[in-house]
Amino acid sequence: MNHAGSRHTLTADLALLLCALFWGMSFVTMKRLVSLYSPCWLLFLRFGPGAVLLLLAFPKRILRTWRKNLRAGAVIGTILFAAIAVQTVALNFIGAGRQAFISATYVLLVPLLLWGFRHTFPGWATLSASALCLLGMGLLSDPSGPLNPGDALTFLSALLFAGQIIAIGHYTQRPDGRDGADCDPIAISFVEFTTLTLLCLAAGLLFEGPLRLQAQGLPELTFTIVFCTFASYAIQTCAQRYAPPAHAAILMSLESVFGLLFGILLLGETLTLRTAAGCVLIFASVLIAELKG
Repeated sequence: MNHAGSRHTLTADLALLLCALFWGMSFVTMKRLVSLYSPCWLLFLRFGPGAVLLLLAFPKRILRTWRKNLRAGAVIGTILFAAIAVQTVALNFIGAGRQAFISATYVLLVPLLLWGFRHTFPGWATLSASALCLLGMGLLSDPSGPLNPGDALTFLSALLFAGQIIAIGHYTQRPDGRDGADCDPIAISFVEFTTLTLLCLAAGLLFEGPLRLQAQGLPELTFTIVFCTFASYAIQTCAQRYAPPAHAAILMSLESVFGLLFGILLLGETLTLRTAAGCVLIFASVLIAELKG
């Protein structure tokens, strides 16, 4: 038995679970902040300081290796920009707890996308879980019509998050150790944050007018920067060196549970019986995907 590999895997699993906890809380903090800032400027304020914190924490490591990881960080950062921008816009139309559960569908999208790109059949259990997840999303939708804009945008963001998870796995994991020797997760995270910050700056100047800082919401913004951005995304990139993309997606999807709980406890959100049933079906689909082996 490879005890070192087992320890690395367990540590990676616990680290990804911690990311899920922080991201579950971020649904609540971002819900509050989205009423104070437009989407691009909010993301600029979130990831710009996150990049600075990374540089202050790991200056020599980043300055030594960022050029080798420029392409990986730029690709991952561009995908993440699209994912979080869409998710942030969706918060104007949807509750934090509800969005958390729809966002969790990336756990099923990851193996399906890998099937499409790598032609690896995900198995009947995964396909069954996908069908169950779609049924759950149907219960979350408005019974009088199709998915509302918040639901549809959140599902699109889940698709983009699935792409980000696959991209991280592609750049941080290699069939042999030699090919991955130059990969530095911290440098990748720094380039990722910087890319996202520059994209948000450009989009904010073009579409949202000048940035107006608000004293209100400073505690929520600080928590989001330090724990939900600087710590979480750096941890995710490091941990995914020891966790396959589909497995990592399952663990991180538990952010939906934390997001729902924090939405109820901190925002006073309520669940109808229909919505609760939809959440249960989505969570059951996640468990099926996890226990399929």
